Amino acid sequence: MAIDPDFVDYYELLEVSSNASTATVERIFRYLAKRHHPDSSEHGDAKTFSQLVEAYETLSDPAARAEYDADYEYQRDQNSALMQETGHLSSDAADRQRMLSLFYAQRRRNMKTPGIGTGTLESMMGLPAEVLYFHLWFFQQKGWVMREESGQLSITADGVEKVEANMQDQQNMGLKRITQAGQTAAASVPVPPSHSAAIPASV
Repeated sequence: MAIDPDFVDYYELLEVSSNASTATVERIFRYLAKRHHPDSSEHGDAKTFSQLVEAYETLSDPAARAEYDADYEYQRDQNSALMQETGHLSSDAADRQRMLSLFYAQRRRNMKTPGIGTGTLESMMGLPAEVLYFHLWFFQQKGWVMREESGQLSITADGVEKVEANMQDQQNMGLKRITQAGQTAAASVPVPPSHSAAIPASV
């Protein structure tokens, strides 16, 4: 079971801890229900009020709360796993550049059979299948990769231009670093004193 986009966090809705007692849940519910009741002129909201009632009925019943808590913990674990996955996203751009370069090299080496199979790609890249297919989806949406009649995937002209643009950017960055390093080194070299200062004035 994946993350349920329709899952409602009743604890967050009621602004209570997941360890809150039934008495606390009831007290907070009565306060919020009064505030969001449809008859309230200032904060009345029928949808919010309905959700509050549903949350209260669930969390105030021990059996229903136990069942809800199991689902609640699962959803929290899934969200936590999703957050951890975002920590690896910084490598996605590098992986895509490397993969597109593989397609580039294959077409440059063999124009008659420029395609690479997904199984070969998975082995060469060492990526999980779901991550690999995410990158391939991105390439196809961009028009950088196409599917051959054989079923294999190959780079397009737009993909070739993208790889070469990346290469040019890297060369420019390398040249910029070399230039900056040279300027820093030159600035650190002490300037010798003027020789004219060492010549005594004529009598």
